[in-house]
Amino acid sequence: MTADESSAEVEVPLTTKPLSSLDLLNAKLYTWSFWKPVMWAVISIVLSLIVSAVIMLLSGYDPLLAYRTLFYGMIIQPDYALYFATPLILTGLSVALAFKCGLFNIGAEGQVYMGSMAAAIVGYAVALPIVIHPLTCLAIGAIAGGLWGFVPGLLKAYRGAHEVVTTMMLSYTAILFTQWLATYPLREPGQVQLTPQLPAILPSAAIPNVVGNYLHWGIALAIVSVFVVAFILNRTVLGYEMRAVGFNRDAAEYAGIDPRRNMALALGLSGALAGLAGAGEILGNYGRFIDHWSPGIGFDGITVAVLGRNHPWGTLLAAIFFGALRSGGTFMNAVAHVPIEMVGVIQGLIVLFVAAPRVNDWLAKSGFGYAIWVKNEPKIAVPNLAALVFGVISSVLALGYCTMKGLGGMFIGLYFLVAIVGAVSFGMTLSKYRRAPFIHVVLCMLWLLTGAVDSLYLGGVSFRTAAVMSIAGFMIAVALFWVRSKMIKEGRCQP
Repeated sequence: MTADESSAEVEVPLTTKPLSSLDLLNAKLYTWSFWKPVMWAVISIVLSLIVSAVIMLLSGYDPLLAYRTLFYGMIIQPDYALYFATPLILTGLSVALAFKCGLFNIGAEGQVYMGSMAAAIVGYAVALPIVIHPLTCLAIGAIAGGLWGFVPGLLKAYRGAHEVVTTMMLSYTAILFTQWLATYPLREPGQVQLTPQLPAILPSAAIPNVVGNYLHWGIALAIVSVFVVAFILNRTVLGYEMRAVGFNRDAAEYAGIDPRRNMALALGLSGALAGLAGAGEILGNYGRFIDHWSPGIGFDGITVAVLGRNHPWGTLLAAIFFGALRSGGTFMNAVAHVPIEMVGVIQGLIVLFVAAPRVNDWLAKSGFGYAIWVKNEPKIAVPNLAALVFGVISSVLALGYCTMKGLGGMFIGLYFLVAIVGAVSFGMTLSKYRRAPFIHVVLCMLWLLTGAVDSLYLGGVSFRTAAVMSIAGFMIAVALFWVRSKMIKEGRCQP
């Protein structure tokens, strides 16, 4: 090869172009790692709603009416939802930040109380200009909560005391300590109320409302805190070191990172966020410290962080969801007469299902696989997807008919059987089992039987629904058998 030829080869321009940010984002949208936390959260919410519906059904309530009023209340009262979400954003960030460093701050409730007490004292005892006063109260509240969280951080770092035990014990200590302060030395003079409370904060310390009678400017502070925490965790050396300690403490120490310092700082910053939440509630909502004022926002922060996968933006979305859930819960209680405690049941079930990785992983991976399948092979995937939807609709409709008044035990049992078979059909179709089409046919025959029994004994209460479901189901079954025959030949079905 001559020099001219070699130089000519070198000068040939490259035809491949570097991927743009949009191309990288588009590629990331089709990765399992991107959708896994999202699908886990959605699946946990759906499963919790299904189980809660069964609980309401067994308790004598109408789950369809309850959920209709719940979702309606979530939509029509956005300011009320954000009002509930404001402290949850901060307490959720508090727990999530500690989680990133491998620590479980279960005592955010106590840090909330310490922050609220400190802010209330500065709010009524110190006179400052209008803008400076609430900012000072918030800062003092954050410092008080941070110091209360820093103590178990030091105990964990230098004495090995487990943070779950120390934060929980200090949480009760904080609640009882603030109760003593509100009952004796700082109690409002001449107070006649039975509940101990401090004097009202000065008007200059109050956080004004944004809109309505509930939502105050603390929501802006909470959203700014999300940006700050995300920046600290992802764009600073401190955040990198905290995450490194959370991943592997020994490896981080071997790399020159001081795990003790980072654990103490993580719990201190975590406590500061919780204290900020308490201070904001006193300045924006309550106007004074009242004994046992918190409905448990510190403990609810754990639920928010778990659902948000300990990510700042996930925590924000989870807090807004739980705020909307509480807002809708009041409407559900007023219209459907379902106890407001059912919202707490739903929250607890969400945490339970988030903590069930095998169930979530199976459903999420199957759902993600179906999405890719529909994109690549729509002719084969669509009938399977239709069978999935049919199974879900069958279960929901059957459970809804179970709540109808005046039905005998035989009819309730028949509808309940339809709901169970619908769920089984959904699971087998999702897992691509070979016998899934046969279960689908059984479901269609049950709908046909339900319609016949209904027309004979109930006067056609659900006859039209049963007829439509059976006809649609048999049409899906024909397509499903045709598709599954191809899948079996190609070895793409489970036995």
